[in-house]
Amino acid sequence: MLRDKGIRATTVMPGEVDTPILGNRPLPPDAAARATMMQADDVARAILLCVTLPDRMVIEEIVMSPTIARDMSRDIEVARRVGEPERG
Repeated sequence: MLRDKGIRATTVMPGEVDTPILGNRPLPPDAAARATMMQADDVARAILLCVTLPDRMVIEEIVMSPTIARDMSRDIEVARRVGEPERG
């Protein structure tokens, strides 16, 4: 650890965040799904909190989730089939 040298580290684990990269998914989320996701600014605010804490403390881990969890079973199924040979 580098704490004795004044270096603090935080692991940030965000759930779904509405960013343009979601358009690259095999099944891109629609507007209704995106409306329930966190925004990039939400994650940035959590990171800002971590870096502005007094030197005497550290947040080691942040797990962030949207308030409304969406059913991702169809997304997972579509993604699982990407690259499979066509059935015929």
